[in-house]
Amino acid sequence: MTADRVAQLYRLYGPSIYARCQRVLGDGAAAEDATQETFMRVLRQLEKAPDTRTGLRYIYRVATHYCLNQLRNARLRPEPLAELPDLPTGANLEHALLDRDFTVRLMARVPEKLRAIVWLHYVDGLDQGEVARTLDVSRRTVVNRLADFHERVERFSRKDLA
Repeated sequence: MTADRVAQLYRLYGPSIYARCQRVLGDGAAAEDATQETFMRVLRQLEKAPDTRTGLRYIYRVATHYCLNQLRNARLRPEPLAELPDLPTGANLEHALLDRDFTVRLMARVPEKLRAIVWLHYVDGLDQGEVARTLDVSRRTVVNRLADFHERVERFSRKDLA
C-alpha cells in the first residue's frame, strides 16, 4: 500500500521534482540523486504527506530543503573557496542574484530559514503569497525574511558579512 502510494506520487510529480532539483543544484546527476532521496524521505514520512491534490507542494518543499542542504553541506567540505567576487558596481539585487557563483556563495552564508524563501522568490520568481503557500508560512514571515535578506546582502556587499 505505501509503496503503491509513493509510486503514484513519483509518477505524478517525479519529473517536476527532478526539474526543481536540477535547477537548484545545477547538475543532472546530483538532481537524480536528490529526486531519489526526496521520494525516499516521502516514503519514510508517508503518514505526514498530504493527499495527491496538495502533494506536489509538500514534495516540492522536501526537495527544496534537501537541495539547499546539499549546497550548504558542499560548503562545509574541506575544499578551499576562492574569495567572493565583488558586487558589481551599480547592480541591483536582482542582477547580482543572477550571477550563479555569487548566489551560491551568498546562499551558503545565510541562515537556513532564509534560503528557501529567497530561492523561491528571486530564482523561481514566485510572489510573496506563493512562497508563503509553498512553504506553509505566513506572508508576513516571507516579507520579514526577505527584508532580513536585503540587509544581509547590503552588509555582504560591503564585505561585513561573516
